[in-house]
Amino acid sequence: MLNKQTFILFFLILFSCSSKEEKTPVFDLIGEKKIYPELINPDKVRLKLNHLIVLESPSMENSTPPIHLIDLNEQKFLYSIGKIGFGPGEISDASSVEFDKSDSIFFVYSSIDKKISRFSFKKIELASDQMKQKNDFFKAYSVLRFTDSTFVGILVDSPSRMVEFNINGDSIASYGVLENFSERKDLDNYNLAQINMGWFGTNITKSHFAIASLFSNKIEIFSRKTGNFESIYLDPKEHTKFDLVAEPTGQSVYWDLTSPYFFRDIVLTENTIFALFGGFSETQIQSNSEIAKTVYIFSLEGKLKAKLNLSNSIKSLAVTEDMTKLYGITTDSEPGIMEFKIPKF
Repeated sequence: MLNKQTFILFFLILFSCSSKEEKTPVFDLIGEKKIYPELINPDKVRLKLNHLIVLESPSMENSTPPIHLIDLNEQKFLYSIGKIGFGPGEISDASSVEFDKSDSIFFVYSSIDKKISRFSFKKIELASDQMKQKNDFFKAYSVLRFTDSTFVGILVDSPSRMVEFNINGDSIASYGVLENFSERKDLDNYNLAQINMGWFGTNITKSHFAIASLFSNKIEIFSRKTGNFESIYLDPKEHTKFDLVAEPTGQSVYWDLTSPYFFRDIVLTENTIFALFGGFSETQIQSNSEIAKTVYIFSLEGKLKAKLNLSNSIKSLAVTEDMTKLYGITTDSEPGIMEFKIPKF
């Protein structure tokens, strides 16, 4: 039988081991910045085949090419592609970029004229194929491909978290529900869509989709296998403060500029989620231009695996397939590309 001292020692060892296993590793990363004069006002960055694809802000002039390619092996700018416009093969803007299993193509979503355009890794001006959103699909403001013939989107006024559409623009399935994480009871579907706005991402095989919320510290992970969403919050649970203001078309959410925003981007690899976290208010951002300096790394099941503290603020991120390097667009007065080395975790 254990005596009192032995029992206490055993308990302390057990508690120490348990705490060590549950502790999330935290790394402070110092990045290296590189300036590419061809980038005017870069807004989004993604990575494929050792190439960075950089998208210009939708606010850029029409004369500026919207898409840029950078060769990471040689650390040099390659060329720009795409043409701003509303004609055949042209795009109104480059809001986001998406990849599939093919190594030669990628897809650009334009949120202004609601169009998905297909491009290749070649120096060309016009998209090789385009599809315009129509019918109920037009209400989606963030879009990803779901199958070879269907798409999923986040809508402006749907009670569902994600809606699937066919190529004709008809809704064929809905997944999840919009959460009212506030204490207000007078929110309609449009208001719920406003407070649940976030960054939409998927991996190459489309096994999982994820939404990182801008106005709460929540990530929602959709499993293709189960057909369900799993919501995870950072601790403690928080959300951006807001109020409702009456407008001619109904009530609308107005945000407290002194209350923080939360996630600012999300990227999925085949087995891991990288979520860029801000925590800065609009007032702070306007004061010092810092948008996000933290990256949380999750498993596809939502388990927190690591936390990265970045030396420089970035507003979009990309990760190499082997998860050894992370790239981001800086938010200072001379925007460039930051490179961070990711330690093993």
